[in-house]
Parts: sequence; structure tokens; C-alpha cells
Amino acid sequence: MKSFFKTTFACVLGVFIAGILLFWLFIGSVISLATFSTTPSYTSKENTILILKLEGELTERAKDDPLNILNSGEYIPKAGLDEILKAIQTAKWDNNITGIYLDISNFTGGYASIEEIRNALSDFKKSGKFIVAYADMYTQREYYLATAADWVFMNTIGMLDFRGLSTTPTFYKNTLDKIGVEMQVFRVGTYKSAVEPYITTQMSEANRKQTASYLNSIWETIISDIAEERQIEKHILNDYADSLVSLQEPQWVQKTKLVDSLLYRPEVESFLTQLCGVENINDINWASPTDIVSTAKKIKSKDRIAIVYAVGSIDGISSNGIISDKLVRTLKEVQDDESVKGVVLRVNSPGGSAFGSEQIWHAVEQLKQTKPVAVSMGDYAASGGYYLSCGANRIFANPATLTGSIGIFGLVPNAQKLLSEKIGLSFDEVKTNKYGAFPTIERPMTNDEKQKMQTYINRGYDLFIKRCAQGRKMSVDQIKNIAEGRVWSGKDALKIGLIDELGDMQKATEWIAKKCDITDYEVIEYPKKKSFYEELMNELRNGVSQSFMRLFLGDEYQYKKILDQIKQIDPIQAQMENIELE
Repeated sequence: MKSFFKTTFACVLGVFIAGILLFWLFIGSVISLATFSTTPSYTSKENTILILKLEGELTERAKDDPLNILNSGEYIPKAGLDEILKAIQTAKWDNNITGIYLDISNFTGGYASIEEIRNALSDFKKSGKFIVAYADMYTQREYYLATAADWVFMNTIGMLDFRGLSTTPTFYKNTLDKIGVEMQVFRVGTYKSAVEPYITTQMSEANRKQTASYLNSIWETIISDIAEERQIEKHILNDYADSLVSLQEPQWVQKTKLVDSLLYRPEVESFLTQLCGVENINDINWASPTDIVSTAKKIKSKDRIAIVYAVGSIDGISSNGIISDKLVRTLKEVQDDESVKGVVLRVNSPGGSAFGSEQIWHAVEQLKQTKPVAVSMGDYAASGGYYLSCGANRIFANPATLTGSIGIFGLVPNAQKLLSEKIGLSFDEVKTNKYGAFPTIERPMTNDEKQKMQTYINRGYDLFIKRCAQGRKMSVDQIKNIAEGRVWSGKDALKIGLIDELGDMQKATEWIAKKCDITDYEVIEYPKKKSFYEELMNELRNGVSQSFMRLFLGDEYQYKKILDQIKQIDPIQAQMENIELE
């Protein structure tokens, strides 16, 4: 028996050591490949086309995607909105760049971000250079982006999805009932709909009203932009949207002038050779956004404008969001840097922790004492995202930005059934005082606890309203009239005074420069981007920890995951509901 255990232990140990060795060999190979692949080698050449291969999810900032090597066998940096915009701007002035080719496939992004790319493409066309767009099949947002091109081509047997906007919220109440979790909800604001998925199975009339309002506003922006570029009247475009374009024959799509021609990919390449005045596709040089950005003139100046990114949920369960204390430290660093003359706070956040939002708001207030601050809103700057924005000297948003949602809610789960019936846990408590165990997810709240919780939520809402009134130079009553948790499009937010101007991050940066009376300035970004190695270790760390949890807990892992998420939720939230426009 001893021999058996020794042999078994030796085998397990051997497998374990071999696994570690293979693991580090894999990491070494990945890093070596990435290091080799990212060595700067691009030089500007004649007859170059900037190819924007748009696929996957659009992020605010370009980032390394180490695990992509596993799928593709090659290192491909993921282009972000920042890199795409900078590449387009740089290509406009590069005499070797003859045009831009939009190669679109399964591309997703918020409409406000897509609008920013369209604006950059429109500015690029002022140089007299061409833009060609091609896709085998266009989703609606892909088509919206493509219409900024001089020529919009689609595959001969392709498809175009053009049907108007919609959003389909998911309601969790029945699921929560099944797993034994009751969400105890506290809120202020008739339109504060983020809690609805937990307490009902359909939208409230107030939520339906606000949703219809911002959908129509954003759709009007999209239709107007497409009508201008395609020279098709808006009412005709709406008629097309009502004809279920995706099921129409490709020839019909061309006949209606939604696209210019139906071509196979080799034919598009032939068209590009003609535009470049060369005989063969191999005579064209292709440059990625990363390539073009590497050639951009690096401005060094004693005067700097800082762009500080605030992206994601505030103090949420994901480390990829906004960590309030880190952002506060970053803002303090920028404040203390005398070379920084002004700041653009780029906000793309649906909100999150009310406490964290207040801390960031205060840091912005302190920053404003020494240098001007402009906010550039991305796809979302709502609830907590608006909270941290409202005190800026000037607020910019795109027409399709979703903002406002000035409201507070609290979620305190009662997971008694999940814990006792599903997992089999039992609890007891000993306390010295009446509220010694508050809050807890092991039992429902008492009526007294609920009353005190609602009072606390009301106080948080009053503070939020006060911050907005102070920042927007409006009365408390004026803010209350447009608050109540209501979500507004950027276009409508301008009308009611929640923002100052429609415009993108470039416009916000130019405003800061003018405010600081500087012309030659260097733009620096915060926080610093993660290196390839940091991204790799982060991906592996998250993956390994989840794998071990699944291994040890088996079927119970899903309940452990739900419990962990519930415990990590800040009970007081200034957050907009999860909205996905389709």
C-alpha cells in the first residue's frame, strides 16, 4: 500500500512539475513572438492605403490581446477608438497615403463611438483622398459607419441589415425566484429603470417612454447622417427600414442606392488598383492603424494637455472598469504636474458605486482649482458617469451619447433560499446591538431596516442633485425636473442644459487649448496602457483561478460565482440600466 501511494504521489508530482514547465515555456514563446512581431518596422511608402480592418468589439483604447495568439498563431494588436482616430488624422496629411479601405466584418461598437469615426472620415475626405467600404454582410451599425465612404460596396450575395433601432432588456426576476434570491430594492426616480430587471418581468410605462425618446433621437441622427452622404431623403430611408431590407435581394439594395455596387472581394481589389493608378494589387502598400500611428509626428512641448480615461463601471466587480481610488490618484497626479495646462476627462461609463462617484467628483473639483477641465462623453456618461462629469468647466457629448440618468438606487439581496436550499448552508448570529449584523444577505431585511435604507438612498439622491445643480449652475428644482433617473440622448441633453456642446474628444481638446491660450502642446494620456506582458499575466491569472474553482466545486461553481457577485455589489448604486441598441 505504501508503494502504491508513493507511486501515485510521484506521478501526480511529475505531472504537476511538467505542467509548470510547459506553462512557462508557453509564456516564453508567446512573449518572444510578441516581441518579435511588435518590433517597429513600418516606413511610409508611396501608393499606401490605410486599411481599417474593423472586426470585433470597439474599445476606447488600443490594447494588446495576448491570447489571440492561441487562435490565430500571430500577434495582432487590437485597434481601439483612440488609435483609429489618430491614424485617420495622420493619414490625412501623409502624402504617401492615397486613401482608406474600410474592410468591415462583425464589427460592434456604440453609436456615439461610430459617429466619432464617421466624423474623422468626413474630415479626411477634405484632403481629396478616397474612402472605400466593403463588407460581405452589413449590420446596421456597420452600414452607418460605411456610409461615410465615397463608395459603399457589398458582396454579390451579401446582406444589409437596416431596420431601425430597438433595445430588448432582459429581466431576471423569474430566474432569481428559481435560484432563491430576492432583490430588496430601494430607489429614487420614476425613470430609474436599472432596478426593473430584478423586480418585474416587463418595462414600466415610464421606462418605455424614456426608451422610445432616446431611441428616436439617436435614430434621427443616424438617418440624417446617412441621408446626407447617400443623397436619399429621410422619409425614403425610413420606408426602406420598414421593408425588412435584410431579406431583400442584393440587387434591390443596389437599386435603392443603399450601396453603390455588388462585388466580390477580388473585384474590390481591382477597383482599388485603379484608384491608386497601379496595375496589380501587389503594387499597393497596406498600412494598419498601428503602422500609421507609429509615423505620427511626436510633439514635444513644455505645455501639455492631459487626457484622462474613465471607462467602464465605477467600482464594479470587474477590474477592467473605473476603480475610484485609482482614478482619484491619477487626477491628483495630473493636478500636481505643472506642465499640464488643462485636462480632458474622457468618460464612457454607465455609472456604478455612488460612493466612488462622489470621490471622483471631489477630485475633479480640486483639479478645477488649478486648471480647466473639459469632459468628453463617449457612448455612455450616465448616472455615476454623469455624476463625475457634472462639475467640469465644459461638457461635450455626441448626439448619440446616452447621458443623464440622475438617480440613485440600492440593491440588497436576500439570498436565504439560495444559501439554505440550494447550497445547504445554515447561519446563526450573535450581536451586541440591534443592527450589529446589518446588512446581510442571509435573511430578509426588517421593515425598520428597509425604512432606514430608503432614507439613506434619499439622502444620496439629494446630494447627487446638489452636485449637478452646482456644476451646471442651475437650481435644485431645475435639475429635479430633468432628473428622476431619466436617460437622455446627447442631442436632447444639450436642449435641457445637461451638456454644453455637441462634439467629440478632439473638439474638447481644442477647447482646452483655447482656454489655456496654447497652440503648440503635447497630449499625454492617463492611465498608462498595460504592457503586453501585463495583459498576458492578467488574462492567465483570471483564467487559471476560474479553472481551479470549477475543478474543486464542480456543479456548485455556478452558485459560488453568483454568491461572489452578489457580495461584491456596492449596495448603493448610481448606475444606468444595461442598454444595448440593436
